Order: sequence, then structure tokens, then C-alpha cells
Amino acid sequence: MADLVQWLTAQLDEDERIARAAIRAVGDVPGGVPGAADWRFGNAFTDEGGTYWQITTMPPDADVFGVIELIGSGMSGGGAHEPEIARHAVEHDPARVLREVEMKRQVVEQHRPVGYGGVCLSLCHTRAPGQPQTWPCLTLRLLASVYEDRPGYQESWRP
Repeated sequence: MADLVQWLTAQLDEDERIARAAIRAVGDVPGGVPGAADWRFGNAFTDEGGTYWQITTMPPDADVFGVIELIGSGMSGGGAHEPEIARHAVEHDPARVLREVEMKRQVVEQHRPVGYGGVCLSLCHTRAPGQPQTWPCLTLRLLASVYEDRPGYQESWRP
């Protein structure tokens, strides 16, 4: 099971790659702001086609913002048609994903195995109910379970 750390690290690498690609893509769209990772939702307006909202980016200096996407009830040809979908996308913007990846990397580092068949580096006390402390600990198993739909996830890691 020692490959759990390696597999989990690869999942975090993939999350980071996707978030950074979204940041680059925002800079490439008309009106986009290069490097903007913080997305916002708002600026509703209505015309004969329906109600529309904007997903925008906030650059580090916040002097200018770019439109990533227009979404709304009257759009045809794609895009989100409900404000809840846009709010979800904004809530999981690249900046948040990158913060989560960094935090998860720190958790993984603190729960690496120590010694032969050892326990976590942090000597955590998380374990499955009624089970002795073993590695991988419940913390890593829970963290890995988020990615259970990705290739390489092993049932033996299930919490």
C-alpha cells in the first residue's frame, strides 16, 4: 500500500495542472486577464434573449477584470443555463483549487509511513473503528476516496 502516497500525489499534480491550465486559458480569451485565478459571479442583465450573468476574473492588482463566460437563461449553443451552475464553477475557481492542492500535499506529507509497516510520520491516531493504528491511516484513505473515480484507485484504500 506504500504506493498510495505516490498515487495520491499524482492526483494532486493533475488537479494543479487543470487549475493552472484554466488560469492560462482565461488569459487567452478576448477580454481575459492573464494569470487571473480568482473568479467572481455577478453582473446580471436582461435582454430579449433572457437573463445573463458573467463569470469574471480578478487579477492580482484588481484594476481590471475580464469576462470568462456569459451564462444565462436565453443562451443557445452551450454554457450554463442556471445561475447555480455558474456559482458552483466560481466557488471552485483555480485559486481555490490551488489552495486545496497545497493543503492536501501538506496532509499527505504528515501522513507518510515511518518504519517497516509503520505509522504516520505525524504519529496520528486516526484509524478505522475498532482497528489498531496501521498505515495507510484513515486520514489518507479518506483523502484518497475523493478520487475513487480515477484510474488506479484501489478498493483496499477505501475507508
